[in-house]
Amino acid sequence: MSCVLCGSEDLTTVSSEDAKSKASLNVGMCGRCGLIQQDPMPTPEELVNYYSHEYRVDYKSTYTPKPKHVYRAARTAKKRIAFLAGMGVQSGRLIDIGAGGGEFVYIAGKIGFDASGLEPNIGYANFSKAEYGINIDVGGIDAIHGKYDVITMFHVLEHLPSPVAAFKKLHEHLNAGGFVFIEVPWIETQDASPHNIYFKAHTVYFSVETLKAAASEHFDVVDVDTSSNLRIVFRLKDVQSELVLPTPDSVRALRKRINAKGWFEYLLFGNGWAKPFQKLARAIDERKVRGFKAKKIIDEMVS
Repeated sequence: MSCVLCGSEDLTTVSSEDAKSKASLNVGMCGRCGLIQQDPMPTPEELVNYYSHEYRVDYKSTYTPKPKHVYRAARTAKKRIAFLAGMGVQSGRLIDIGAGGGEFVYIAGKIGFDASGLEPNIGYANFSKAEYGINIDVGGIDAIHGKYDVITMFHVLEHLPSPVAAFKKLHEHLNAGGFVFIEVPWIETQDASPHNIYFKAHTVYFSVETLKAAASEHFDVVDVDTSSNLRIVFRLKDVQSELVLPTPDSVRALRKRINAKGWFEYLLFGNGWAKPFQKLARAIDERKVRGFKAKKIIDEMVS
């Protein structure tokens, strides 16, 4: 199969096993641009079926979010909104693609955005409408319609079959000067266990340079954050340009970085040794919302 970013057929295997199921899963790195992707890539039909019916159960063990999931999502949503606010983006028509339980859309609406969302999982979409009374439609990126000032996609792009096609779709639905806020797992991070990186749910794995490249025809970079996951805010270009691929030097540097991943780095520099204690502290903290209604959890956090 060819690279979904640059079209090269120079893919070198970096993993052959699904980290969760231990089933066979071939993941390759492109020698030309550095993009890391499944090889072969699932078909669009397979992806639609998986995310509509199986994904939330595989990764959350539920068809609707539990109170602890709402609490986590709301805390994260507040940080994402603060990140946008730091660039002066605090109002306008906003749509969140892959809205999950709707926590980000609900909070965004409370602080001044005209906010709506799309969520492929029926259970989560129905939950958000019932709990918060917000506008969340069932569907993915292909279901977007109308024009927006801000489009957000948090942990969605790594699940799609073509990042270039996704950015093309986004640019068609943005008003002039509009923003796209993308968050994906960062393949270069030190805080991911070396045995917990590649999954069948993730079709593509991004570095800073490959994410920039995927958007480069239609978007300029406004801000980049790699403090945990990879976050980039893009602004719509006035004039479309050609795709700008990562340089050969950056591809070589990424390959070296991927090869350097290991347990020593993760435990020492990625604070892997502290993860069990952090998980315990989170579980204790989340006990305080056990049995609470979702809206009550968020309203108390926002107030």
